[in-house]
Amino acid sequence: MPRVPAAVVMVLVLAGCVPVHGPRGTYLDVIRPDQHPPLIGASAAADSLWGPADQSEAGDGIAESRRTELEQLVRRFNPTVVLPPGDFVRVGGRKYRLFPTNAALFADTLRIDYIQTAPYQFYDSLNVTLAAISADSLRALVAAARAYQADPDLLAAWYFDFPGGNPKEWWQAYARLRTGPDSVRWGRPTVYAHPFVNPNGRVIIQYWFFYPFNDYIGNHEGDWEHVDVMLSEDPTAIEGANYFFHARSITLPQGKLQPEVVDGTHIIVYVGGRMYNVLDYPIRIVAGDRNEGSHGNFPFAGEWEAAAGLGAPESVKGVGGDSSRVLSHDQFDVVLTPEPTRIDYPRRPEALREWGWLILPVRWGFPAAPSLGSEIKALDLGNRSPYGPAYNTSWNRLAPTLLFPAYRIKKLSFARSAIEDLLQPWYYLYIFRSPRYVNDVRTVANRQELERLGLAPRRGWGERGMGGPILGVHVGFPTEGFSDLYGRSTGISLWRNFWAKFRFGAVELVGGYQKFQRTAGQGGALFVYPITANVVVRAPDALFRPYASLGAGAYGWDSRIYISPTERVLRVGWDLGWSGNVGFEYYLRPRVALDVGLRYHATGGPGPDIGISDGKLRFFTLWVGHYVRF
Repeated sequence: MPRVPAAVVMVLVLAGCVPVHGPRGTYLDVIRPDQHPPLIGASAAADSLWGPADQSEAGDGIAESRRTELEQLVRRFNPTVVLPPGDFVRVGGRKYRLFPTNAALFADTLRIDYIQTAPYQFYDSLNVTLAAISADSLRALVAAARAYQADPDLLAAWYFDFPGGNPKEWWQAYARLRTGPDSVRWGRPTVYAHPFVNPNGRVIIQYWFFYPFNDYIGNHEGDWEHVDVMLSEDPTAIEGANYFFHARSITLPQGKLQPEVVDGTHIIVYVGGRMYNVLDYPIRIVAGDRNEGSHGNFPFAGEWEAAAGLGAPESVKGVGGDSSRVLSHDQFDVVLTPEPTRIDYPRRPEALREWGWLILPVRWGFPAAPSLGSEIKALDLGNRSPYGPAYNTSWNRLAPTLLFPAYRIKKLSFARSAIEDLLQPWYYLYIFRSPRYVNDVRTVANRQELERLGLAPRRGWGERGMGGPILGVHVGFPTEGFSDLYGRSTGISLWRNFWAKFRFGAVELVGGYQKFQRTAGQGGALFVYPITANVVVRAPDALFRPYASLGAGAYGWDSRIYISPTERVLRVGWDLGWSGNVGFEYYLRPRVALDVGLRYHATGGPGPDIGISDGKLRFFTLWVGHYVRF
């Protein structure tokens, strides 16, 4: 048996601890249980906001002389929230919407899984009912959790858990909670308001919302989301706001765009949303997910391009005629949330009764939930439960931050939006949605950082992409002697043609085939299938990006000529050839472009055997398709 570390022994003797044996540890091939992010500290100006920490009677670091004033301040600027339309469960004909919840209801029981290091496998589990242990034991538990030292034999995964293992079961559990004996508390919207002082001396209030789960393409238990409200120097008015969603952030004002404000001092937050792409209906039908509970915070209702998981668009709904989705600022329990580093729990462990959940470095939910994104083991595609707000890279920081780069808003006209929709056949189920906002990453100064984070395609030699007219058109135009015997060839999607290109920096590989119908004699057909390597020159990234290429390679051909209605002559062969191309890419999305190119081909061929006197096949092709960058 592996040696049990001292911290584990301490936890085992705590009152209220229950050993558990069950389906735990199924996340071990997805996450590292021995790692957690650092607790974010406070700035040197914290005393000017909170007052001297030793004047806090509750031990939470808030001086009593400042407490009432700060509570009034955070209530004065609390946001109004518009919830997504499909994020609810129906019980007995009544809708119960998924509200931002009191975090303490979720964090009643701490779960600890122990994992053997060699062989790497699940070992045992423990449940700790936090309300059942003494303040001194709670202090020891927090100290053990924050000790960043791994035992050689056992690792520990610490997390809070929500009933169920998938969205269907989460909704069933939520229905029981909203209609059960504690339904009043579960039905009371709660927001955690945390003020801090930025480097310029201005007061910023972060409003943190906690949802028990996220029913989206990246399903996960526990969902912490937030906005920042930037105050004037007084502070009596709103100067701006930050909105955070899916590893992105929006800062307003931005150009002519201003935060929407109600009742003078309360920004309106539109909660996302539904991910519209080709996977939307399969996820709903096959998996039974709602796919409409991302809970990202947006400044406006509309279609947000490249905002959702995997760079897909997210649809964020306005109020419309459904006022039940509006949580007014005065409906919330607004909880003034202190600096965790100022909480004096070593000397005042009773403070952990209220704020232990804020300090504990634990995941809010089962570590990894099953969904489409969870099948990719090496990356976090949104299926892993988050750590608490004080461990978020945006705690005490204005946007943009380390993991929340800036989303530069550009609102498209309806005409441009509609045209771009028509150029994307995979989007026809959701066509003509408006207003539409895009993140134009081609002109921002921090392009290199966005590339590093994978939020913008790589440039130069780092560019990787592939394209083709599979959802487009490819037309061949014979020239010179070739055109005397063969007509124009129009290929639509995979009919009469197939073409693809792969780009690696300035090198482009192109291959495919085109079918030309013979117009002379009894008829027939000629298939030409080149495979070429090309050097491509591209303009800098922009909405329109011209390019040109020149290359050479092997050209295959397959001639079929009818000499009578029932007889034909077949000739096949290969020859060397070259091609030149000019075209442009029109970027419909940061990574997806409409690709239009005109290419000239010249190669040897069957020549006189099929009636072409000079033995050359020369033709142009018009390529209208799409190009996707990685």
